[in-house]
Amino acid sequence: MNMLRRIAIVGVLGVALLASGCATAKVDFTSIKCPPRAAELDAYSVFVGDWNWKAELVNAEDADKQWTGTASWKWILDNRCLHGEMSAKSANAGFNAAGIWSWHPKAKKYIWWMFNNWGYPQQGTAKYNEQEKCWKMPFTSVGLDGTTSYGLYTLNVVGKNSIDWTLQEWADAMHMVLKMEMKGTYTRK
Repeated sequence: MNMLRRIAIVGVLGVALLASGCATAKVDFTSIKCPPRAAELDAYSVFVGDWNWKAELVNAEDADKQWTGTASWKWILDNRCLHGEMSAKSANAGFNAAGIWSWHPKAKKYIWWMFNNWGYPQQGTAKYNEQEKCWKMPFTSVGLDGTTSYGLYTLNVVGKNSIDWTLQEWADAMHMVLKMEMKGTYTRK
């Protein structure tokens, strides 16, 4: 009987502790404040505006070597995210894309996502070298061929109105099987 009584008491105490731990605390929004905007976001300002671009797909068939398009980037969400829209076309293919670039306040790194109208996503991080005015943006995506891709964008800010860029995309995370390589330039409209 003593054993049953102890089990019952421990059970009741356990339920009481669990029940009190499951109670939702009240949120006091007077103590929650929007943090200041991260200064790192200012590095994205170079992209704001409307752009034309041209590129060469190095390893394409002749008709699809040349690509052209437009891009438009603007600040949203209190200048904490850069929202962009892009179009791209060659002789036999084309797509539109939209994306968000931002700064992760806890991880302390640049993050970005792009989605295209084929239903394929890209997501990655970015590193900015302020002295060289160069962005390195590794990513994982679904490539235009519908398979998983591992890529790297490199963007070199040539001046206020020009950005040279390269794209390399591999079939494997070890970057041993190159799927495609592009070289191009963005020119401000």
